[in-house]
Amino acid sequence: MRNTVSAFLLPLFFIVAVPAGAEEAGSAPDPLRGAAEAGDAESQLRLASEFFFGTEARPRNPVLAVYWFRKAAEQGNGEAAYNLGVCHEKGWGVEHASAVRAYRNYEAAAAKGVPEAKLRKALLLAVGIPDEALEKGKLPGVPADRAESLRLLRELVKTGYLPAERELGRMILRDPLLRRENGAEARSSLTRAADAGDIDSLLLLAECHNDGVGGSGDAAKAAECFERAVKLGSAEAKVLLAAAYEFGLGVKPDPRRAFDLVREAAASGNFRALTRLGDYYLNGDFVTQSAPEALALYRRAFDAGHLAAAVRLGRCAELGLSGEPDPVRAAELYGIAARAGDSDGQYAFGRCHLKGIGMEKDTAGAVFWFKTATAAGQLDAVRELGICYLTGIGVEKDEAEGGRLIEAAAAAGDSQSMMLINN
Repeated sequence: MRNTVSAFLLPLFFIVAVPAGAEEAGSAPDPLRGAAEAGDAESQLRLASEFFFGTEARPRNPVLAVYWFRKAAEQGNGEAAYNLGVCHEKGWGVEHASAVRAYRNYEAAAAKGVPEAKLRKALLLAVGIPDEALEKGKLPGVPADRAESLRLLRELVKTGYLPAERELGRMILRDPLLRRENGAEARSSLTRAADAGDIDSLLLLAECHNDGVGGSGDAAKAAECFERAVKLGSAEAKVLLAAAYEFGLGVKPDPRRAFDLVREAAASGNFRALTRLGDYYLNGDFVTQSAPEALALYRRAFDAGHLAAAVRLGRCAELGLSGEPDPVRAAELYGIAARAGDSDGQYAFGRCHLKGIGMEKDTAGAVFWFKTATAAGQLDAVRELGICYLTGIGVEKDEAEGGRLIEAAAAAGDSQSMMLINN
């Protein structure tokens, strides 16, 4: 059973070593192909691996690789079934990707004791797989089964398979009920994986320490996790550690150290760092103020799919930082972020509806987006929703609910809500 740090880089394939001086196909006898054609499963697996990765003797050919993986899998070779599952999931060497076919192969490989396959099976079960359309009919999907997924992960954890420690911890942290009831289990699993040097586990363990999951909250221990991940080369950890230094979360505040970490992470292309570095340029902190440079960084992050950058670009368009104010473009960008689930974007989009920024006023629409952002804890939205209830804008007037929301925002640190209460 794999129990080393290298096991965290979950192998997509079981690689079979290729002997030095392999003979060129067609120019000399080919014992490996002969054995594979004669039905030897290990030879079929080895031949498939050579075709997938390519050798001097055998040019890379994923289609032939799939053919030979399938031949070996049909004879009960678990490693071949796992590799075939990967090909189906990724769409390599097959007509099109198929999560259902991938799952069936992982299931077969898991039955043969392949831990990587059991892990993939568990992760797919956690979310389920929809039916897949065929030319005639459909390929039935796989219903989500969170309980079975957890059972499989726990079985793997008992064997010492460290990637399962990480995924078990992740699954518990992402489910509110499991987080409350199984937080200690998540922290234990993530601690073991983090101690083995897994970066993702270190970041998840930091979340446990920050939020007090499975034990007491400890910002200093969270910062230690970020430091360890930074030493392992994680750009994401640099961004998180930068926030700790910026706000003094578990470490002595050091704004310059925060900026340096952000700049280092941005140099590696991390989109969160690009967005944060854009903020530095927009405000002129530790760099010469430059709106064009900020916009360029925001665009790079947005093109990489970072929703917070869409909100920043929307704000720049609204204020006209790249030329004339463009409220329509601002609303469009806020809407992109809002519909994709970004709470800041939802608040900003609600404000567009409320004030008619780039669109017709729609107070009911504003309340909808404020409610959506409030559910995610966005304090500006909590305050604005409270005002809507107090004044009856876009919703039936309810002073008690309005006051409750504003008091909640103030208690969470919103300065404008505090001013409203004081006045």
